[in-house]
Amino acid sequence: MSSKRLCLFLSYFFIILLTIPLCYGYWGNEGDCQDYHNITKIEIPYDKDAIITLDGIPSEPFWRDPQNNNGMITVPLASKIGKPGFFIIYLNLTVIMNDNYIYLLCEWNDNSTRPYLSNNIYDGLFFCWDINVPDFSADFWDGMETDSMGGGRVDSWGWICNGYPPSTPGNGSSYFIDDRCFDENGWCSSFESSDVAIGYTYRENKSYIVELSRELYSDDEYDVQIIKKELYKFNLAILNDGTHEDHAISWTYALDLTENTSAIIGYNFIIVVPIIFISVIVLIQKFKKKIDFINRKE
Repeated sequence: MSSKRLCLFLSYFFIILLTIPLCYGYWGNEGDCQDYHNITKIEIPYDKDAIITLDGIPSEPFWRDPQNNNGMITVPLASKIGKPGFFIIYLNLTVIMNDNYIYLLCEWNDNSTRPYLSNNIYDGLFFCWDINVPDFSADFWDGMETDSMGGGRVDSWGWICNGYPPSTPGNGSSYFIDDRCFDENGWCSSFESSDVAIGYTYRENKSYIVELSRELYSDDEYDVQIIKKELYKFNLAILNDGTHEDHAISWTYALDLTENTSAIIGYNFIIVVPIIFISVIVLIQKFKKKIDFINRKE
């Protein structure tokens, strides 16, 4: 094979290699993104002393602690392939928990930062959390409803830069963001309490940093409750200067708490206390038998 043909062959090979993951990793014309990607699991580091100041500045040591590497992941997101404004964003996501809260740090570059200007012009960040959807997926083909996934509810967290409502504070501020829920019939309630707090900063036409915080248990039927040893599926969306098909989505991710017993609410109390109680009873019985044996010998 001539060097010219070899170069041409290698060029085609690398083009195909780069194109296939993009086509299969993001929005397609049919099927579920999970047909092409397994669910990406994130093992969440546990730090009982983790306390965060929601200011959009990741100055807390645990955000950069190498021991928390399992909770750090780069999430690729992209808009719908074939659209004129197709774009890809890589978001650095870090997750950590203590006994009561889950904290998330989201960082991504943006060379055209766009605070809220109107109903259709702004940047934003959204999380969709599976509550009880049988076939939860990142593909919401028919809008924000779960009928195609077997029904059930999804907890939606929505942040819009310097907006929603437009009167919210600007760069460097912290407040509670839009916290809603949708099911097989669409949005459930407009009166849901806001439980998700954020702090954010952005460098104009360079990047965004968003810190999020929510209690593991919120006592709200429209919220995901992070209280069991299981996978908590979710996906992300980035709005870049607009909405609907102009936003980039990720495939399905999952917080893996199947082995993270320390971070589950009530686990220590529910499990450890009965073990201690049973152990005390066993020791008392053994001590009693020993006393009886001594008494009989005497």
